[in-house]
Amino acid sequence: MIGTRLGPYRIERKLGQGGMGAVYEAVHETIERRVAIKVLNPGLSQSADVSVRFINEARAVNLVNHPGLVQVSDFGQLPDGTAYIVMELLEGETLSKRLARLGGRMPLPEILRMCRQISSALQAAHMKGIVHRDLKPDFQRLAIVVGNLA
Repeated sequence: MIGTRLGPYRIERKLGQGGMGAVYEAVHETIERRVAIKVLNPGLSQSADVSVRFINEARAVNLVNHPGLVQVSDFGQLPDGTAYIVMELLEGETLSKRLARLGGRMPLPEILRMCRQISSALQAAHMKGIVHRDLKPDFQRLAIVVGNLA
Protein backbone atom coordinates (compact mmCIF):
# COMPACT_ATOMS: atom_id res chain seq x y z
CA MET A 1 0.00 0.00 0.00
CA ILE A 2 3.00 2.33 0.43
CA GLY A 3 2.80 5.08 -2.19
CA THR A 4 -0.83 4.41 -3.09
CA ARG A 5 -3.67 6.89 -2.65
CA LEU A 6 -6.95 6.67 -0.78
CA GLY A 7 -8.88 9.67 -1.98
CA PRO A 8 -6.80 12.73 -1.03
CA TYR A 9 -4.43 10.68 1.17
CA ARG A 10 -1.05 9.29 0.09
CA ILE A 11 0.09 6.25 2.11
CA GLU A 12 3.65 6.79 3.32
CA ARG A 13 4.52 3.98 5.74
CA LYS A 14 3.12 1.07 7.69
CA LEU A 15 2.77 1.73 11.41
CA GLY A 16 1.52 -1.65 12.57
CA GLN A 17 -0.38 -4.83 11.84
CA GLY A 18 -3.02 -6.59 13.91
CA GLY A 19 -5.59 -9.32 13.60
CA MET A 20 -8.21 -7.03 12.06
CA GLY A 21 -5.97 -5.04 9.73
CA ALA A 22 -3.04 -2.71 9.27
CA VAL A 23 -2.47 0.92 10.21
CA TYR A 24 -0.59 3.28 7.91
CA GLU A 25 0.71 6.80 8.17
CA ALA A 26 -0.61 8.96 5.35
CA VAL A 27 -0.69 12.59 4.35
CA HIS A 28 -3.59 14.60 2.92
CA GLU A 29 -1.83 15.96 -0.14
CA THR A 30 -3.75 19.22 -0.41
CA ILE A 31 -3.62 20.42 3.20
CA GLU A 32 -0.53 18.37 4.18
CA ARG A 33 -2.18 16.93 7.28
CA ARG A 34 -0.71 13.69 8.58
CA VAL A 35 -3.19 10.98 9.58
CA ALA A 36 -3.33 7.32 10.48
CA ILE A 37 -5.42 5.07 8.25
CA LYS A 38 -6.62 1.73 9.58
CA VAL A 39 -7.36 -0.69 6.72
CA LEU A 40 -9.41 -3.80 7.43
CA ASN A 41 -7.85 -7.05 6.21
CA PRO A 42 -9.32 -7.74 2.75
CA GLY A 43 -10.47 -11.23 3.75
CA LEU A 44 -12.43 -9.83 6.69
CA SER A 45 -14.06 -7.21 4.46
CA GLN A 46 -15.96 -10.02 2.77
CA SER A 47 -17.98 -10.45 5.96
CA ALA A 48 -20.78 -7.88 6.17
CA ASP A 49 -20.85 -8.24 9.99
CA VAL A 50 -17.14 -7.52 10.34
CA SER A 51 -17.30 -4.55 7.95
CA VAL A 52 -20.26 -3.06 9.82
CA ARG A 53 -18.50 -3.52 13.17
CA PHE A 54 -15.36 -1.89 11.74
CA ILE A 55 -17.26 1.18 10.52
CA ASN A 56 -19.17 1.31 13.82
CA GLU A 57 -15.78 2.05 15.44
CA ALA A 58 -15.72 5.34 13.54
CA ARG A 59 -19.25 6.19 14.63
CA ALA A 60 -18.69 5.20 18.26
CA VAL A 61 -15.51 7.19 18.81
CA ASN A 62 -17.25 10.31 17.51
CA LEU A 63 -20.07 9.83 20.02
CA VAL A 64 -17.59 10.09 22.89
CA ASN A 65 -15.62 13.30 23.25
CA HIS A 66 -12.62 12.51 25.45
CA PRO A 67 -8.92 13.44 25.17
CA GLY A 68 -7.95 9.79 25.73
CA LEU A 69 -9.79 8.59 22.64
CA VAL A 70 -8.36 8.79 19.16
CA GLN A 71 -10.37 11.06 16.85
CA VAL A 72 -11.81 9.63 13.63
CA SER A 73 -12.30 12.02 10.71
CA ASP A 74 -13.37 9.84 7.79
CA PHE A 75 -14.00 6.33 6.54
CA GLY A 76 -14.53 4.65 3.21
CA GLN A 77 -13.87 1.64 1.04
CA LEU A 78 -11.12 0.70 -1.37
CA PRO A 79 -12.15 -0.25 -4.93
CA ASP A 80 -12.18 -3.93 -3.87
CA GLY A 81 -14.62 -3.19 -1.02
CA THR A 82 -12.04 -3.22 1.79
CA ALA A 83 -13.06 -0.77 4.52
CA TYR A 84 -10.78 1.86 6.04
CA ILE A 85 -10.94 4.48 8.80
CA VAL A 86 -9.00 7.78 8.82
CA MET A 87 -7.85 8.82 12.32
CA GLU A 88 -5.63 11.42 13.91
CA LEU A 89 -1.97 10.45 13.84
CA LEU A 90 -0.58 10.17 17.36
CA GLU A 91 3.07 10.77 18.12
CA GLY A 92 4.84 9.42 21.16
CA GLU A 93 5.82 6.28 22.95
CA THR A 94 3.46 3.32 23.21
CA LEU A 95 3.04 1.45 26.47
CA SER A 96 4.82 -1.63 25.11
CA LYS A 97 7.83 0.47 24.04
CA ARG A 98 7.92 2.27 27.38
CA LEU A 99 7.85 -1.04 29.23
CA ALA A 100 10.69 -2.35 27.08
CA ARG A 101 12.72 0.82 27.69
CA LEU A 102 12.16 0.54 31.45
CA GLY A 103 13.04 -3.14 31.61
CA GLY A 104 9.45 -4.29 32.06
CA ARG A 105 8.75 -2.25 35.20
CA MET A 106 7.16 1.17 35.58
CA PRO A 107 7.13 3.36 38.69
CA LEU A 108 3.91 3.01 40.68
CA PRO A 109 2.91 6.72 40.34
CA GLU A 110 3.16 6.43 36.55
CA ILE A 111 1.08 3.23 36.54
CA LEU A 112 -1.60 4.86 38.69
CA ARG A 113 -1.70 7.96 36.46
CA MET A 114 -2.07 5.79 33.37
CA CYS A 115 -4.81 3.68 35.01
CA ARG A 116 -6.74 6.85 35.89
CA GLN A 117 -6.48 8.09 32.30
CA ILE A 118 -7.61 4.76 30.85
CA SER A 119 -10.45 4.49 33.37
CA SER A 120 -11.60 8.00 32.54
CA ALA A 121 -11.72 7.24 28.80
CA LEU A 122 -13.54 3.95 29.40
CA GLN A 123 -16.03 5.65 31.71
CA ALA A 124 -16.77 8.28 29.05
CA ALA A 125 -17.45 5.49 26.54
CA HIS A 126 -19.61 3.57 29.02
CA MET A 127 -21.65 6.72 29.72
CA LYS A 128 -22.61 6.62 26.01
CA GLY A 129 -23.50 2.92 26.18
CA ILE A 130 -20.32 1.77 24.45
CA VAL A 131 -17.97 -0.90 25.78
CA HIS A 132 -14.35 -1.12 24.66
CA ARG A 133 -13.33 -4.71 23.94
CA ASP A 134 -9.80 -4.36 22.60
CA LEU A 135 -7.19 -2.65 24.80
CA LYS A 136 -3.65 -3.01 23.50
CA PRO A 137 -0.31 -1.74 24.84
CA ASP A 138 0.69 -0.49 21.39
CA PHE A 139 -1.85 2.35 21.41
CA GLN A 140 -1.08 5.81 22.74
CA ARG A 141 -4.81 6.41 23.11
CA LEU A 142 -7.79 4.11 23.03
CA ALA A 143 -9.48 3.36 19.75
CA ILE A 144 -12.98 2.15 20.51
CA VAL A 145 -14.09 -1.29 19.46
CA VAL A 146 -17.83 -1.25 19.78
CA GLY A 147 -20.10 -3.40 21.85
CA ASN A 148 -23.33 -2.47 23.58
CA LEU A 149 -23.46 -2.41 27.33
CA ALA A 150 -26.03 -4.91 28.55
